[in-house]
Amino acid sequence: MKKTLVALAALAATSAFAQSTVSIDGIVNYGVAESVKKTATVGGWKGDRNVLNFKIVEDLGAGNNIGLTLQTRFNSATSGMNTSYVNSNTGAAGDNVFEQSKVTINSASYGQLALGRFTNAQGVADLHPFEDAAQTTGSNQAINGRHSGQFQYTTPSFGGAKFWALGARAASNVYLGGGSGAGYSSAWDLTKIAPGTAAGTNVSTNANPNAAHRDLKAFGVDYTNGALYVHANTMTDLTNTKSSKIGATYDLGFVKIYGSQYDQKDNIANLLGSAATYKLNSSGAIVADAAAVTTGAGAGLAAHKATEIAFKAPYGKFNFMYGRLSSNKDIGLGVNDGSTKVQKSAYGVTYDVSKRTQLMAFASNTKNGGDNGTLSSSGSGAVSAATTNTATLINGHTSFIGLQHSF
Repeated sequence: MKKTLVALAALAATSAFAQSTVSIDGIVNYGVAESVKKTATVGGWKGDRNVLNFKIVEDLGAGNNIGLTLQTRFNSATSGMNTSYVNSNTGAAGDNVFEQSKVTINSASYGQLALGRFTNAQGVADLHPFEDAAQTTGSNQAINGRHSGQFQYTTPSFGGAKFWALGARAASNVYLGGGSGAGYSSAWDLTKIAPGTAAGTNVSTNANPNAAHRDLKAFGVDYTNGALYVHANTMTDLTNTKSSKIGATYDLGFVKIYGSQYDQKDNIANLLGSAATYKLNSSGAIVADAAAVTTGAGAGLAAHKATEIAFKAPYGKFNFMYGRLSSNKDIGLGVNDGSTKVQKSAYGVTYDVSKRTQLMAFASNTKNGGDNGTLSSSGSGAVSAATTNTATLINGHTSFIGLQHSF
């Protein structure tokens, strides 16, 4: 691998007289969403449904090139910066000029080297037909799908298989810039996740005893053979939580079948401080409630396996989708009575108005997820450990109706 990286670096040094191209593309999404609180909001579906991408490619010849991608995300209702994500160094919301900034060195012979903040190989794996945080039945998809300070190497294809290795520096990720979900919170200062630290993981009796702020490491493979696609990875993340994932899709033409299983091998647990608990905000997301007093074991998600089965069926200009997620045991920390053995169903339909414009409607129903009597529907009150999952696995119904245009 060392020789491969040297070869890629040599390619980068030969670009003095190369031909460059610049392109701009993006997505605008607008509609009406309803949260589990039955609160309606107007605007975009989610953060990465309203984007502007600036792309530069410098052709080095012989199938080799250097690329630069900058992506900014915005609120389609206000035209302001998207505040769903936080600065990975400061924790401040909405102050990133670009949500993604990636440099790639591509070689036909040696593969691709990618550096920066970008959606990585786990995040782009096409295993889930529902992408939005409220409706997805793959709640684990996005949380480790993008970090700052990433390094990713992907091999050339070997008989349809591409192998990849991913790293992300702990020093570049004091906070989870990609937002909350799947047991994590973007409010956590990850440098305090260690045994014995204030607001550290091990103040909870259900914590991962090996929890620590460390560099992320992951390895995986993507295999494509005609209608078949397979993805598998193993990861040790920024909190030293270990996980693995395997999934596949098969396109029969009249229907595309999705199946995956995510295995979270360690508990995720963190207490933000002696006066930190949670409440629902007006958007249905969980936020810290500094006025409340914590009495429980903290926030997080118990080790479990989550299995998803989904389908996507085209019919003329329509696409119909259905997905179902189920866990093999309780996701609530310290819960063993089946009350947090989560199940979630999602369904949706899109209609192609034109090549680039779609009408869309999506909805989901969740039971045995967050709430369980500890989450006040009025928007205040303590939230159990199982509910630091934001809107992805909170009990109730969500929906979105709108349109999307790509350019």
